[in-house]
Amino acid sequence: MSKSIQSTSGTIKYRLKDVNAKAETSIVLDYSFGRNNRIKFATGYKVNPKNWDKSNQRIRAVSTLQNREKVNKDLLRYSSNFMDEVSNLTEVEKQNRKILKGLLEKIIRESEEVEKSITSFFEFADDFIKTKENQAKNISSVKLSPITVRSYKQTVNRLKDFDKKVKYNLDFEAIDLKFYYIFIQYLEENNYSINTIGKHIKNLVTILNRASEDGANTNFQYRHREFKTVSEESISIYLTELEIEALYNVDLSNTKDWELARDIFLIGYYTGQRVSDYNGIKIEQIKVFNGREVFEFTQMKTGKKVYVPIHPRIKSIMNERYEGNLPRKLNAPDINEYIKEAGRKAKIEDQISVHKTIGGEKISETVSKHTLIVSHTARRSFCTNAYLSKMPTIDIMAISGHSTEREFYKYIKVTPQERAVKIADSAFFQ
Repeated sequence: MSKSIQSTSGTIKYRLKDVNAKAETSIVLDYSFGRNNRIKFATGYKVNPKNWDKSNQRIRAVSTLQNREKVNKDLLRYSSNFMDEVSNLTEVEKQNRKILKGLLEKIIRESEEVEKSITSFFEFADDFIKTKENQAKNISSVKLSPITVRSYKQTVNRLKDFDKKVKYNLDFEAIDLKFYYIFIQYLEENNYSINTIGKHIKNLVTILNRASEDGANTNFQYRHREFKTVSEESISIYLTELEIEALYNVDLSNTKDWELARDIFLIGYYTGQRVSDYNGIKIEQIKVFNGREVFEFTQMKTGKKVYVPIHPRIKSIMNERYEGNLPRKLNAPDINEYIKEAGRKAKIEDQISVHKTIGGEKISETVSKHTLIVSHTARRSFCTNAYLSKMPTIDIMAISGHSTEREFYKYIKVTPQERAVKIADSAFFQ
């Protein structure tokens, strides 16, 4: 039997803001109503997840929690009073999010002993990032990349810089289309690329969505169709088999950092994994099935478990330079820096035309291919070369973790000419 509080108007459930938090996290009232409509509102109380009874939506009977009974009574009172108020609304009012949140504001904020709610945008944003940092560190939670957390931090820092420079007095009620265009102009004047600007807008919208769900924000102008993420197609290269061969054979023994980055990169290439999975791979991940050694990965981004046969060249790298072990982990920014130098030494020098928008101006330039190599190039190179080698797409996807063929074909970098040659080798054209 459901423990949620139900009525003809909707359903109330109490949830934790972060079920995997190591410390206290907010108790949130979650109200579902109508068709696919829901609002969330912070109750002002916090609890450690280990002391929360999810089934009964109450704090457990723990002797060390002195105010447990008061909190549980308040939660029951909030939901009861709210449903009483909702029952007095018209059918149209029952679907009005602003009215419903106003009722919750009145009922919950009247309590004298609840914690002060976060009202300023920057207070909420800092709290949001802190929560995300805890999720990234918590091994039992859904994995959140430290790079993603850093991206949120960068966005909030850019907003703080903007607020200080422009003296905009930025808060929730000030985030509208006027702000949107002024903020984009500010970033363009500071020579940010269009994709970087788009990243900051996307992160801002994510923070605002969470603030709206938690009841901290009631200004929804950011949902206007013009308040959109901007982007342009970025240059994503792959290394051919000949270029991988050159990278594998180049002597980097006099530059150990470059050598380490190259070896980590090649492990990424021969496993087809993301840098968050292949950088720092452990010997314990080697498993044996039917006499064949494979790597076991639980992909950080998706949580998928995949198994990848160990390529002979990975064995060579392990035996020749690491005494049978795997190379140590290297900071991702260092991999990106050093792998470019390794590519230069390997003479990966094809000229690539690059087109991008920086500071609102379109810029075109020709650069050497090695300058575009980054850690993610390893995975893209694996997928593309495996496809060109006629490995079945379904097998490549089983290794890479792509969910759909459409997603996979969009990801790989195959020219129309290369695809035509591959098709020509099929039985139909023989």
